[in-house]
Amino acid sequence: MTQLPPLPDDLKNLLVAAGVRDDASLHAALDADPDLRSAYEAWLFDSVIHAFANTQNREALLDLSEHVPMIATDDFIATVQRAIDAALDMGDYETAEALRQRLEALKEIRAMKAYQRQAPLARAVIAFVQAADDEAAHRAYAAHRDQLNTDEAEKMLVEDFEANDDKARAHLRRRAAMLRALRRADAGAASPANS
Repeated sequence: MTQLPPLPDDLKNLLVAAGVRDDASLHAALDADPDLRSAYEAWLFDSVIHAFANTQNREALLDLSEHVPMIATDDFIATVQRAIDAALDMGDYETAEALRQRLEALKEIRAMKAYQRQAPLARAVIAFVQAADDEAAHRAYAAHRDQLNTDEAEKMLVEDFEANDDKARAHLRRRAAMLRALRRADAGAASPANS
């Protein structure tokens, strides 16, 4: 389990003097005193950077992200990128590479968590759109038929997905046409005339 270093005595004394006993009183004290908030957040950020830099594997990084969600923020990621750039500027390639590997793993964990938070419909449409080829798209449709054989899925594919270039736009048009064809085939197979 992830452990952050203990609070320095001066910060601990400030928190005690502010009446901090638990999470609720901590948040109240930080809201009431901008200087205390600044000192606490600086300690927290430094502690988290240190914990991040010392993770030994993906599981430890996942554990850290579970216990300290701030590591998945854009600000934290930008700070790590600046640390990588600084290490490269100083010629410390080993540190830069170690941080780069952790940062890439963190980005993958962040993407995985974002994917897990998506609604089943969105995950199904994404799996269908991102399938490597038509055969894989057919497999994605079969695996997610309950979600994809809906007007909502077709609407999401047509209205919510954007493409940056002609190739991507053509891919989305092909996937939308394929989804309509698969839905028509399912409707035809389910009609009483085919029973």
